[in-house]
Amino acid sequence: MECDLKSIIDKNINSEIVSEKAVKALIYEVSISPKAGLVTRYSNGSHRDMDYFTFEKSAFSLKKYFKDCYDYRDIHKLDEEEFFLNLRSLGKEAEQNMFKATKGINTHKGTIFSMGILISILAASLKEKENFTLDDLVEQIKKVCKPLEIELGEKIDNTSGEKIFKKYGIKGARGLALSGYELVLNDGIKKLLYFINYLDLETACILLLFYYIAMLDDTNIINRSDIETLKDMQRESLYIFKKYMYEGLNDKEKFIREDMETLNRKFVEKNISPGGSADLLILTLFMYFIMR
Repeated sequence: MECDLKSIIDKNINSEIVSEKAVKALIYEVSISPKAGLVTRYSNGSHRDMDYFTFEKSAFSLKKYFKDCYDYRDIHKLDEEEFFLNLRSLGKEAEQNMFKATKGINTHKGTIFSMGILISILAASLKEKENFTLDDLVEQIKKVCKPLEIELGEKIDNTSGEKIFKKYGIKGARGLALSGYELVLNDGIKKLLYFINYLDLETACILLLFYYIAMLDDTNIINRSDIETLKDMQRESLYIFKKYMYEGLNDKEKFIREDMETLNRKFVEKNISPGGSADLLILTLFMYFIMR
């Protein structure tokens, strides 16, 4: 996996191709079923104000944003001090387009943040660097997102995420960016590529979602419940994930799906949804499509 990304990414890649793959990742993620508490093609999960078609409209409304993030490299270089801060203006416009498409429903705000960072830095790296690996991409994201460290220290606790950071030290979306999305780029994508040797892509993503729920301190779950509920769901997801790692994955599609359906019922009963984990799954699918 420590190969040069430039050697495996299509040499003819451009903003149109990248935006199509990004939208494809969003559509694939919402289509996957079952998923714990999340909207799928068959279920609204723990959500009463959105469904599959809400997410579909949202995904297509973001295509121009993904193109703009790729083309951002044409006017901004990675070593610019303001690379990250200037990128945010694109994100704000994308949020407005999303809310217009969904009639005010927040479907992909987290993905606008994370995908914008990933696409813009990936695109600039493809342009500026002779070669780079997934590890290099992680480190570059960490470097570009440094201004977020100042924000975490200065923000007043007027949002739910900032209140959670103040109370529990959980950094949420900002923390994931500051980590360089290493949970995806140094871990999740490798797991997905391994899983698809034994499972169809949808079931492989379901198994990976167990892992992300187990590993991520998802502020979406805390917002809709409490820290104890988050820890309970993390322990249960980790137990299920480890079970399949121990038993092996051959002929396990049916059982993985059944276990996720069981977990989904618990999430719906508790009215919780692992939106942060869904965002990580979207990033993973995007990288999977880009690297093929």
